[in-house]
This record gives sequence, structure tokens and C-alpha cells, in this order.
Amino acid sequence: MNYLGHYVYNHTICRLEPRPYFVLGVALPDLWPRFSRRRRIRWKAVREATVSDPRATQLRDGLLNHVAVDRRFHALPSFVRWRRELKARFADEKPHSALLDFLAHLALELVLDHRLVRADPQVGEDIYDRIAACDLQVVEQKVSELGDVDARGLSREIQGFLSRRFLPRFARPDTLVRVVDFVLSLTNARAAPSKSVIRELLDAAQGLVDPEIIWAEMRAGQSEAARPPLGLAADTPAKNSAI
Repeated sequence: MNYLGHYVYNHTICRLEPRPYFVLGVALPDLWPRFSRRRRIRWKAVREATVSDPRATQLRDGLLNHVAVDRRFHALPSFVRWRRELKARFADEKPHSALLDFLAHLALELVLDHRLVRADPQVGEDIYDRIAACDLQVVEQKVSELGDVDARGLSREIQGFLSRRFLPRFARPDTLVRVVDFVLSLTNARAAPSKSVIRELLDAAQGLVDPEIIWAEMRAGQSEAARPPLGLAADTPAKNSAI
């Protein structure tokens, strides 16, 4: 999931209190690649950190929530099925199989965000308002300590995120194409598909993604104790292993 999916799942579906530092902690793994591709959060340190400052506790819970929710989301029957259908539909476009798998995954997550912001145009602004309540210098210090990582400059990146306020633009399909282009530029992918293929892939994902199916599967069979903000078990991050 991306910013919007995480926020809606945690605070609309699971009805968690949207505490500012928790909201930012959940958002940080999606924000991090823009901040640095070399400096990596050490997830073992995050899991084992002993914290007393409530702001650090919220940040830690948010980081681990992101990992736990992503792990569950990526294993959903619907997500696995939709990704397989997209890959089969575009197999003849000749992208490398690993790149096609990545693009199918990305398209589904972006279309979920698109659907969510179309359903509730205020949701993106809510995320910015929560994060804006954080002391970003404190965040930089606490993330450095929690993640055993050099987070100098992170406050500037978060401030830039707040200034750009791009999440409401996910309501426009052309924004999704630009996001895919930007993500591909970060990965240095070779033989990236044309914009027309990216648009077709996103259009196909539009015909598959149903938030109600996702939320039902996310909650099916989960006890209250297993729901967010937990995720404090010694899971190894999947989506976030590169950060």
C-alpha cells in the first residue's frame, strides 16, 4: 500500500486514532526512497528499540505498522490474483518479467489510492494536516535513533512532502502515469515501457481493484490482537527491504 491506502485502512477501516507521529511513521517508508537510496533503516533496530518518549513510540509503532500491513496486503488472494491477471495481459509487451511484476504491483497500489481519494477528496489533506503537527527536528532525531540510520536532512524532505501536497492529485488518472514514470526513474530500470503501455496497464488495473474486497480480506480471520498498530513481531520487511 501507499500513503492513502495505509491511512484509510488504519484510521477509517480499523478506526485507530490518527496520532500525528504514528501517521508520519506509517508514511516514512513510502517517503524514504525520495530522501535517500543509500541510507537504510535498520529494521532489527526498530523492532528492538526501547523507547520512553511518546513521540518515538508513535513513530516506531507507525513504522512497524507499515511493514505488517504491507505484508498482509501483498498476500491477499485478491492482490495476488489481480497482479497475476495484469502480468498475463501484458506479457507480450516484452518488459523483463521482474519489471512487469513490479509494474503490476505498483499499478494496483496506485489505482487503490486513486479510488480512495476519488471516494473521499479530503483524505489526502487529512494526512498532511496530521503530519504538519509533528516537530520535524524531533522526528529526524528519533528516526536516527530508532532506525540506527543517518537521518540528517529528513526534516527537509518531509517539509517538501508537506509543501508539494500532491496526494489529492491522485484523483486524476494522468497523475498515476507521472508517478509510475517517477518511480521508474528512481529504480534506473532498463527498457522501461512506453507511456501508452503504462496507461493501458493502469486502465486495466482500474477494472480490477475494488477497495471493499481488499478491506474485507484484510480483516477476514484477524483477531483484534492481530490488527494494527501491531506488527511488532520479528517480521522481515518485504516492500521496504530496500530502504
